[in-house]
Amino acid sequence: MNYVERINSLLRPNPEGKIRVLDLFAGCGGLALGFEAQGFDTLGYEQDADACETYRRNLKGDCKQVTLTTETEFPKADVIIGGPPCQPFSVGGHQMGLKDSRDGFPIFISAVKQVQPEIWVFENVRGVLYSNRWYFEQILEALKALNYVTEVRLVNAVNYGVPQNRERVIVVGHRGEFQFFAEEPNRLTAGEALGEWMLQAPPESKFLTPSMDEYVAKYERASFCIRPRDLYPDQPARTVTCRNLAGATGDMHRIRLPDGRRRRLFVREAARLQSFPDWFEFSGGETSQFNQAGNAVAPLLAWHLAGSVKKYLATTKRITSGEILYRNLPDQFALPLEFKESNEMKIPTFVINPDKPAKLVKLFNESLLILSKLGIPLDCLKPRELEKMAMAFLAVADVKRSADWSKARLREGKDTLKSRNIIGYLNQHFNEEISMGSYDDIRRKDLKLPVVAGIIIASANKPNAARNDPTRGYSLSPEYVEIIGQFGQSDWLEMVEEFMADRPTLAERLEAARQLNHVPIKLPDGQTLQFSPGEHNLLQKAIIEQFLPRYGFGAEILYVGDTAKKILVRDEQKLKSLKFFELEHGELPDLVAYSPKKNWLFLIEAVHSSGPISSVRLLELKRLAKSCTADIVFITAFLNRDTFRKYAPDIAWETEVWIADAPDHMIHFDGDKFLGPYKSQ
Repeated sequence: MNYVERINSLLRPNPEGKIRVLDLFAGCGGLALGFEAQGFDTLGYEQDADACETYRRNLKGDCKQVTLTTETEFPKADVIIGGPPCQPFSVGGHQMGLKDSRDGFPIFISAVKQVQPEIWVFENVRGVLYSNRWYFEQILEALKALNYVTEVRLVNAVNYGVPQNRERVIVVGHRGEFQFFAEEPNRLTAGEALGEWMLQAPPESKFLTPSMDEYVAKYERASFCIRPRDLYPDQPARTVTCRNLAGATGDMHRIRLPDGRRRRLFVREAARLQSFPDWFEFSGGETSQFNQAGNAVAPLLAWHLAGSVKKYLATTKRITSGEILYRNLPDQFALPLEFKESNEMKIPTFVINPDKPAKLVKLFNESLLILSKLGIPLDCLKPRELEKMAMAFLAVADVKRSADWSKARLREGKDTLKSRNIIGYLNQHFNEEISMGSYDDIRRKDLKLPVVAGIIIASANKPNAARNDPTRGYSLSPEYVEIIGQFGQSDWLEMVEEFMADRPTLAERLEAARQLNHVPIKLPDGQTLQFSPGEHNLLQKAIIEQFLPRYGFGAEILYVGDTAKKILVRDEQKLKSLKFFELEHGELPDLVAYSPKKNWLFLIEAVHSSGPISSVRLLELKRLAKSCTADIVFITAFLNRDTFRKYAPDIAWETEVWIADAPDHMIHFDGDKFLGPYKSQ
């Protein structure tokens, strides 16, 4: 059975009339469809008229068109499900969190408290685990306080039969033993989902115009795309959202036809990528239908989830309140659900500056809110660093006051801002007195994070310019200019959450880099270490894994340092037994190893930016090791011969040199033997 046959037959409403499910914030019914196909009765609650009509047209259950509040009364039910709209007003603890009326989570929590279902489930974007983590934990604590064990899982729909990379957080609350659904073995592609549709262009097709092609090309260059973001028949689709379906944006979904033309997707194609069956009909206009499809939970993922809920309800094992409390440790009191209506977006106070007009400080805080929502980590920066980053960002966007966000624009050619132009802008518009001589701070400090994140392009006018080229100019990235220009709209926080749904934030990328760039080190005894990134540590890796196995005579590592962590291995007991000098990091060489077979102690300097074992350094090490019972071998190691040539005149006689790019050879400085200690005459 192929993909289309599977979703058309598997995802058929088949309620058994035994278990009622309340579906809050139901949308068009993607989550409910998966549950009805598993035999549940559903009752939806949704405020959008078109989505309600779609729900009623395709599902057995009713959908009440209503705007939910914490005062809404619900009927009894065994299960509550939903995808609460999460407009994360909470930034760094300055926002209203659970007290904000525009957020769906207080309503979901209130419904659970009122109905006390056997089990509840909600789905949300992965962003709740990162930029809004503290707020997400507030939600969990409030739900735990209602006497439920909470289970959290980050899943990707592509692992459950959906032909789309779509990461979502699934949270389940229960009072027994819940098992998450298992992944499917094969990943489906866009080609398997759309079939011949990827080769067709019906008369009503909407093609990308030359100007749109140019805009998309700029967007992709700014995003460092290796391949254009078209749909590829041999790969799963990117995340489907209402924004990249309904709007002609830089990251819109499109199909490249055999003749080279690119067309936008139809609603039916978007529905296929979301795993909606072909018989599922959407109500409303085209934009409304795209929004319904893009915002929905993928029904096939919902079917897997409903299967796990069904298995849970079929079990009889339930745990006591005491056991729930234990499972949820550390437990906290429930957070209050009261809220006040607010029609204005609350701007966090990132910086305070009594020496500047309040309207300017407000503008700075607005820009920092934007940067934080676009994934820039702010918690590591000092107030003045935050203020300067905000001002430089405003200069590049050409925004001088709060009312100007809609005018944020791209800069091209001579209009791009050079570092000195930015300083002039700050001095003119933001009451600064920054010296033109500090232009290098713009590159190295003020705009470093926005550039690394891709929000700002450092060389918009000269793509191949060197980093320190003073003629290169800054501009907003085409990828981000639209969402920045929409700041101030009532639903901007919701738009930016959706915009960032399939984009890893800089904070996430930095966290990944800290893991992925570590240099794994295998010691002779089999132990594995993780060095932090850097050429110096790569050289130390080579010493341990290439030099010592060749020339160490079974040497064991007694000390090794790390440029970030300072010390990774420190065997004081063994060093003291050899009567080695006291361990002071500033005096130690980079690596110390001992060969019991030869009774040799290797003192190794790994040269990257610091010096080799020079004559002075040799005398220092000999003095410090004068009582050592082992014979000392002094070695300077280099990554390559170019670095060796640079330091060769400084290397002391009666020492050895090893170069990582020629690991089978050594260089001996006036030695009477191939390798070994030099006895004092």
